[in-house]
Amino acid sequence: QPVNLQPHHLAYTIYTSGSTGRPKGVAVEHRALVNAAIAWRVGYGLDTAGVGPRILQMASLSFDVFAGDLIRALTNGGTLYLCDADTRLDPEGLVTLLREHRITQFESTPGLILPLMEHVRETGTTLPDLGMLILGSDTLRAANYRRLVTDFGSGRRIINSYGVTEATIDTCFYEDASPPEPRGDESTPIGRPMANQRLYVLDVRGQPAGVGVPGELFIGGDGLARGYHERG
Repeated sequence: QPVNLQPHHLAYTIYTSGSTGRPKGVAVEHRALVNAAIAWRVGYGLDTAGVGPRILQMASLSFDVFAGDLIRALTNGGTLYLCDADTRLDPEGLVTLLREHRITQFESTPGLILPLMEHVRETGTTLPDLGMLILGSDTLRAANYRRLVTDFGSGRRIINSYGVTEATIDTCFYEDASPPEPRGDESTPIGRPMANQRLYVLDVRGQPAGVGVPGELFIGGDGLARGYHERG
């Protein structure tokens, strides 16, 4: 029997410990997930490639990055290739998968991508189909981002993404084809909000912080989840 889905209906619940260390079920509605899908399509140019993306999936099913890769593939006529646990830790095996399946979009943590691309550099391997390299889920040092762009940015988009489970995976991303020389050990910027998302830096009184004034990051917009499961 057909189901009459509505924007406020639940799409999925995924657990995260956040900063408390205690698992909390984040309830994401269909409207937030649809907004994320459209934001990726527009921000990553998935509707201009002519063919759907071929994505190598690295994350666990229990991690919301899996949902992101799945949605980007299914809503843009793409293909999702699942990477087994052993190959994730094998740079040579990953390179083989990337080349064999002609992967066009690859997302993982800096802790995995940086050694992988160092292996690519050292072996002189080419990845001619990989048009988009996305780093997320952890801090990316500006020096490392700049080196990736310098060594692998010709004809390829290199993106630093940022988001939280409570705001449906990704909220913003940073991309610069000519990143400046980093000052000290600074981190790569998280960039600007994706479609229908909002970022606010607020001071201790909950007011917008001025330029250069320390504050806390707040996220708003259509990507916000319903809330935590059984917590109202």
